[in-house]
Amino acid sequence: MITDIAHIAMNPLDMDKSIKFYTEVLGFKKVFELPHEDGTPWIIYLKINKGHFLEMFYGGTLDRDYAYDPKKVGYYHLCIDCGDIKAKAQELFEKGVLEAPVTGFERDKNPNLWIHDPDGNAIEFVEYQPDCIHFEELGTQGYELGGENYKGIAHAAFVVKDIDASMDFYCNHLGFKHIYTLNDENGNPWLNFLQVRPGVYLELFLNGEGENPASWTARGFTHVCLETDDLIGEVERLRAEGIEIDDEPKTSADKNWQAWIHDPDGNMIELMMIDPESPQALA
Repeated sequence: MITDIAHIAMNPLDMDKSIKFYTEVLGFKKVFELPHEDGTPWIIYLKINKGHFLEMFYGGTLDRDYAYDPKKVGYYHLCIDCGDIKAKAQELFEKGVLEAPVTGFERDKNPNLWIHDPDGNAIEFVEYQPDCIHFEELGTQGYELGGENYKGIAHAAFVVKDIDASMDFYCNHLGFKHIYTLNDENGNPWLNFLQVRPGVYLELFLNGEGENPASWTARGFTHVCLETDDLIGEVERLRAEGIEIDDEPKTSADKNWQAWIHDPDGNMIELMMIDPESPQALA
């Protein structure tokens, strides 16, 4: 019943600097803003591609030790599906973001490149290949490889403390499909790759340490939003399966229905049903 990742949300320290980076450097489109009830600035929405957005919240603070760390429990990185990775590398090189227009390869057979935003959030770009692990068993199922523009969010990545608990939550309760497990250089399990829908995935990295630093105001990641066509039905199904509902279904300032849950590591998850008249749908 989960159909997609709708958006990833972050708290920048300097909103103007972050918006400039994501729009002028990465080419995301600023599509709308939402104010607080008192009229003060609250959220800026950036469009990656049709149906995929980045939420940027005002008021980010330095109240946690934020770092891109593959051993820290919690959010790890955002990956953008890029139709032409070589062209993107050249573009980012010309803009001074990369030292050289060079891409690398991950063990999943896809070329990629990495950058960081002004707050240190890691961003991966990937171009899926016809023989990559993602499509070896399932085929593309209508997913079009290549192209000139962003296809949207390729995956969000989390470092988890208890992989069995996380796999149970995301696969058995949210309905994601385990596609494969990648091992490290020593042959030990390194990450589990889960499919939300063809072309959109979740990466779960094993053996996380410490406590999840996510909060509503601290710099960096705040939450991931999952889209559903039946919010009430999804919430009641999850409740019946013993999943705690943090916030019951309600309409939000953007006209969409939303509810909130959390995963075993405390990562905040928004469940959203898009209203046809919402700014996201109109954008």
